[in-house]
Amino acid sequence: MTDAQVGQLLAVASALSFALASTFVSRTTASGGDKGVMFSVLVTVVMSAALWAVLEADQGVGPMGPAEWRAIGMFALAGILANVFGRTLVFESIRRLGVSRASSVKRLNPFFSVGLAALLLGEAVSAPDLWGMLAIGLAFGLLMRESLSGRVGAAGPAPPLGAYSFGVLGALAYAATYITRKSGLEDWSVPALGTLVSALAGFAGFLLLALVIPRQRANLMGMFRHLDRWIVAASVMVSAGQILLFTALAFEKVSTVVMIASLEIFLSILLAVVVFRTEKMPGPSVLFAAALATAGVLLVAMQ
Repeated sequence: MTDAQVGQLLAVASALSFALASTFVSRTTASGGDKGVMFSVLVTVVMSAALWAVLEADQGVGPMGPAEWRAIGMFALAGILANVFGRTLVFESIRRLGVSRASSVKRLNPFFSVGLAALLLGEAVSAPDLWGMLAIGLAFGLLMRESLSGRVGAAGPAPPLGAYSFGVLGALAYAATYITRKSGLEDWSVPALGTLVSALAGFAGFLLLALVIPRQRANLMGMFRHLDRWIVAASVMVSAGQILLFTALAFEKVSTVVMIASLEIFLSILLAVVVFRTEKMPGPSVLFAAALATAGVLLVAMQ
């Protein structure tokens, strides 16, 4: 099995983990708190630290050069982008839009990622990449059209246009995260340590916010008080998805990994509608948007 194939399989596993996390978050009955955002970062710290101790601890022995310190900086920046901004915005998007719509909006992630990878990392953008990005952009346009129309579909009333902004900003934050992660891994290929540093930086960011924002301080103080089994399960799945995706980037280029991970949209809708039955079947426009986004992913992943 080639390195590229390993990266692609890890990306598929990451997509399944994130899809399960989205479904679990939507099932929680806990009120108050941040719906497990900070707790999920703490879980990521524990899981990645365990993996680092088992798999990579020997690589951190001895003096570190400029490349290693640069990698640590990139990992830390990725942690702020992913955990403080990306994770918070995506959790809020799920709460406001539901699993199906939130997962569809999150598909802007590869749309942003491919462009940033080409601009900042010099990754080649092929014709299938461009067609895939176009398909994803059209899929998001369909969701925007549904929101503007104000129609009530099978999955419930279309949410207000502003509700989509959380998903859009979350997708952009995650896209920037993948670029900084890949840049760090090119200097030092230690995905478990990279995930650990990112999670620690993200948690430190939450602590700083808690000093100046009362709501964040309340969330921090009540981090364990507002948990239920679904938030704990979602936190574990988000953490597993982060670790798997970080590792996938060590084997495959950003555009391919992110596009494959975007199959989460299909898995999320399947789990929410068919397996757990937490949501009604989405209307035709949402289903078509999901199919269009999935087609865009396949255009890139099947090269």
